[in-house]
Amino acid sequence: MLKVTYIDFHDRATEHPLSGWYITDANGAMIGEAHRYDDQASGLRALSALSA
Repeated sequence: MLKVTYIDFHDRATEHPLSGWYITDANGAMIGEAHRYDDQASGLRALSALSA
């Protein structure tokens, strides 16, 4: 089962934000290329498109 999960990364060594919403499996592992979504709604739309 796939879900949309907020993951909070605490890596200050990068300029790019890493925390955000990701599509994960039931164990919380990121799926595919680990695309970060800015909000939960965007992640849910992407997850819905994967399910179609």
